[in-house]
This record gives sequence, C-alpha cells and structure tokens, in this order.
Amino acid sequence: MKYIILSLILLTSLEAKLDKKWATNKNCEACHQDISKHWETSRHSNSHFSKNDLYKKTLEYMVLKNPGLIVDELKVKCAKCHNPRISKSVMSDSEKILLAMEDESVKKEFKKVLNSEQMKHGINCVVCHNVDKIHLDKTKGSQGLEGVTFGIQGTMFGPFKDAKSPYHKNEYREHFADNSPTLCFSCHYSHKNEHGIEVYATGKEYDAVKSKEGCKSCHMSKKKEGVASEYAALGEKPKVRMVRDHRFASVDNSAILIDNIDIKSYKESEKFIVEIHNKSPHAIPTGYGLREIIITAQFYVGKKKINQKQEILTTQWLDKKGNLTLPFMATTKSVDTRLAAKSSKKYLFDIPKGATKVKYILSYRFIGKRMAKIIAIKDPFFNKEYKVTEGGLDL
Repeated sequence: MKYIILSLILLTSLEAKLDKKWATNKNCEACHQDISKHWETSRHSNSHFSKNDLYKKTLEYMVLKNPGLIVDELKVKCAKCHNPRISKSVMSDSEKILLAMEDESVKKEFKKVLNSEQMKHGINCVVCHNVDKIHLDKTKGSQGLEGVTFGIQGTMFGPFKDAKSPYHKNEYREHFADNSPTLCFSCHYSHKNEHGIEVYATGKEYDAVKSKEGCKSCHMSKKKEGVASEYAALGEKPKVRMVRDHRFASVDNSAILIDNIDIKSYKESEKFIVEIHNKSPHAIPTGYGLREIIITAQFYVGKKKINQKQEILTTQWLDKKGNLTLPFMATTKSVDTRLAAKSSKKYLFDIPKGATKVKYILSYRFIGKRMAKIIAIKDPFFNKEYKVTEGGLDL
C-alpha cells in the first residue's frame, strides 16, 4: 500500500516547474542591470530559508515546540508568499505520513522541490512580472500564490504598453502601472495563526486610514526618469521612461523609516520629550510581529553618561502558558506599543538630577534581543540594531 501511495505522489509532485530559462534572475540581468542591482539588496531576494536565518529559525522553533509538525510541511505552506513559484504548493496527508515515517523517496522529492533554483531565488522577476491577474480575497487575508493567476511562461507583464524584448513576450497590466497596493497585498495584507490571533495586518492598517498612496512610492521609489531595460536595437539607445527603483526598501537598504516620520525633541518641565509623527499609511513597525523601533535617551553630565532610558515600539506574544513566543504560535498578543498609521505620540523621559545634556537615538531591529536568543538567531543581519537617526539638546 505504501508504494501505491508513493507512486501516486510522485506522479503529481511537480505542479508548476519553471523552465530553467525563467527560474532565476540571471537571464534578466543582461537587459535589466539597474533593476537587478537594486533587487539584490532587497529582502525579496533573500526570502528563501537558506538565505534568511530568521525565517529558517522560526520554522525550526515551531517544529521544536510542536513535534506534530513537519518542517517541510511548514516550508510548503509558507512558500505561498516566501517563494510563490514553488513547483508543489500542497502537501497531501499521505505525503505527511510518509515524511513522518522517514521515507527516503518522499524526503528526496521534497528536498528537490524546496531547494530548487526557482525557490532559492526568492521573490524574483518571474514571481511578480508573470502575474497576469489578481483575485485577492481580503476576507481570507494574504493568499500569496492562491491570490494571483500566473501567465504563460515566457510572457512578462508590466506597466508599459509599448515594451519590446528579444528575449520574452511583453504585455501591459494595470496593476503594474497604477499606484494600487493590490499586488503587494497578495502577500502583505494580513494573516491569522491557528489560534485566530492576527499576527500581522499591514494591509488592514492601510485600508483603515483610506490611504491612496500605495506601496510603490515608498518601498520602490517615486517615478523618475530612467530605463527599465538597457537593451536597445543596433544603432538605437535604451528607451528613457518613468521608472521606479526595485529595492523594496527596508531599514537596511534605504532611509525609508526616517523619510516617513517627523521627529522632534524638546524639554518640558522636568521631562525630555521625543515626539514622533508617523506619516506612513500603516503602523510602525509593521509586518513580521517581532520588529522593534527603539528610542534611547542618554543623559550626560559633561561628557559622562549618567543614565539611559528606552521606549520600545513593538508587539509581544504569549503562548498558553504565558511564555514569550513567536506570533505564529501565540494565543495572546500581550503588548502592542507600535505607533499607528498617520498618528503622533510623545515619549516622555524623566530628566535625572544634575544632567546637563541629553542625546536620543532612534534605532530599529528586525527581531528583539530576547526572542532572537530564544530561537537562536545567529546571523548578524538580524542581531544588528540599525541606527536610523539621532539628536539631542542641552538641558
């Protein structure tokens, strides 16, 4: 019986394998040099678990705490957003049984699927620019590959009606040309864990303030004069267009946070105040629920630091025993000190007696120190505290 089941699995194991020609960005670079250069700095290019220690350790910790889970099962589920061109998007019950039984043939098959070139290359050109239609159902939250229809391999969709390429077909689609966030929301709208706890809601936050800004102008760039493709026919020059950077900005590759807040500091009575206005159409921080924005106030007498205090904008998650855990495993969101979209807040610090000067530092972490230690993050990228801005005054 086991081998009958195995045969059926292997017959249907590859649902949407990409031709090698489209599996990675390597064949795109020759014509789209500038776009590829920016993309390489993005988290999109590192969405595979082999390139993302936080993602990898999150999966491993979930399995450690719940032996009933299979790590490959989680990788397949999460791939609908992390790697939407996965060639096998569903793991059957019989496959789960065989993996739990350590069946070598099925293990080998999923290793091949989960570590293919099209997976390892993350959210690359063919993931977004092969999206023909979007049918996101916001009532279900983020749907990833289930919320889009991909076109025929070899056809790239984009914002230009007159685009031409010797390498692939081109077709215009409105979701690339307008400022709508719909394509982004396929993966970044919202998600609830198995306990019904909403672990992120970037799209809902956006909808709540009825924003019309879209995601592109901040996370890519505002439109500017440039070239989408460096290719040109013999004797011609590349066509100059209004284009956007494909950096998918984060704090590590851009000034996106400081560009989207107004910050000022002043003394009032015996308090030092840092006032922040969030100009963005979502909370800060948003997305993955362990991110932190840290406001550190350092007080000095002369050049000697005498005191340091902090305010942290973040969320904290508890399991059923009341212990800190990952958002995806939480039964409760116990803390939410994030700054809501289009809102302002004053952060007050008591001024120590005798202090003559104060300095504030605004910084950012992809995961707080305590949870980074709990799930054993090793990559310095995720353990680093990114300084965004600083300021201060004489008291």
